[in-house]
Amino acid sequence: MTPLLLPNEILSMSAQAARLLVESGDGDGALLYLALLECGGDQSKVSARLRWEEARLRPAWARLGELGLVRPRQDAPPPPPARDDRPPEYTRGDVAAALEGESEFQGLCRELEGMLGRVFTDSDLRCAYTIYDHLGLPPEVIIQLTGWAIRRERRAKNSPAACPRMPAIQRTAFQWKRLGLDTLERAEDYLRRQEAVDGREWAILQAVGVTERRPAVEKEREYIAAWVDMGVSDELIRMAYERTVYQKKAMNWPYMNKILLSWHQAGYKTPQQVEEGDKPPRRQAAPAKAQPRDFQPSQERVRKNNEWLKQFLEEQKKGEG
Repeated sequence: MTPLLLPNEILSMSAQAARLLVESGDGDGALLYLALLECGGDQSKVSARLRWEEARLRPAWARLGELGLVRPRQDAPPPPPARDDRPPEYTRGDVAAALEGESEFQGLCRELEGMLGRVFTDSDLRCAYTIYDHLGLPPEVIIQLTGWAIRRERRAKNSPAACPRMPAIQRTAFQWKRLGLDTLERAEDYLRRQEAVDGREWAILQAVGVTERRPAVEKEREYIAAWVDMGVSDELIRMAYERTVYQKKAMNWPYMNKILLSWHQAGYKTPQQVEEGDKPPRRQAAPAKAQPRDFQPSQERVRKNNEWLKQFLEEQKKGEG
């Protein structure tokens, strides 16, 4: 028996809630909602069940609140004061002291220089120290991040020798921090998903009418990543594209995404299933008008009519006499 259908272990979720969670793209929000379902809605048990720190639990809860899926937390601590996310202005002396006194940071810089193929300038070192000290990302996560940034840069420029600059890597590091990719496990899971998107990106762009090879822009990639996560085939994507263009007279990413999301929720995996289950309603044909019949009376009926007429005329004559 599949573990998804164990007796007495089935959780119920409305289709609307599932749709909101999928469209939000918030993994922590989805996990928190599942934990709430498992705990019967008991807010006091959720923190212990997930074993999350408050810094991770709070934004997930806020996201569910924005979606209208939960009430405000009864035990929620007061929000922390707004913090300035701007990185500190590290001086040359700060970086030099870190290189001399922190062997971990020194080793990280040497590794990054080797990956990027250049000796770091003072500006490069400040970017690296911002990622290491201000964002607090572990060195192994920073190395994973840098490797991914290099692959992305080379794919975008179609050059095996291209390398991003450190300010670009720093911007990516801030994005990873906002996404909660601050452990090696989370980073590797994220990169596996990104590699799956990379492997299908161009095929999907072709399916939606792009003829000149290019990398997807950020918003396009968000939609593509969602379709890859849903396991949508290229054939269904092409089918949804054709319906989108037919309805909108041009490519419309949000409209096409709604089509694919509705098919996914309905469980359609193939074009045949879509054709069978998502056909436009047909108009019922008007009932055919009755055609006049070429009626020919029988000989018996003609004889009786003639006799009736003859009798009628004779009675009329008697009446006149």
